[in-house]
Amino acid sequence: MHPLLLGVASLVVLGAAAGVAGLLLARGRRGPAASTAVLVGVVAAFAGAFTGYLLGPKGGGGAFLTGPAWTGAALGAVLAVVLLLSVLSRRRPRA
Repeated sequence: MHPLLLGVASLVVLGAAAGVAGLLLARGRRGPAASTAVLVGVVAAFAGAFTGYLLGPKGGGGAFLTGPAWTGAALGAVLAVVLLLSVLSRRRPRA
């Protein structure tokens, strides 16, 4: 399998896992729809990986998924889902 394709698939799985973990944390409270949480996690994982890649040292041969990129992806996905949960938990139901 091509390394870039494997990296993209890994980021999708990482972001989806962060979204599902957020849903499990929000159990019993008003949380996001499953598709919303997973989508936010995936998008944030890509944004975090790109930021980590830009700020961190580059791998040999132009490798995209370096250590800083993985760290940025994980932190970005988790922070985005936590932010989504906190925003939705502060909303009050309409009477």
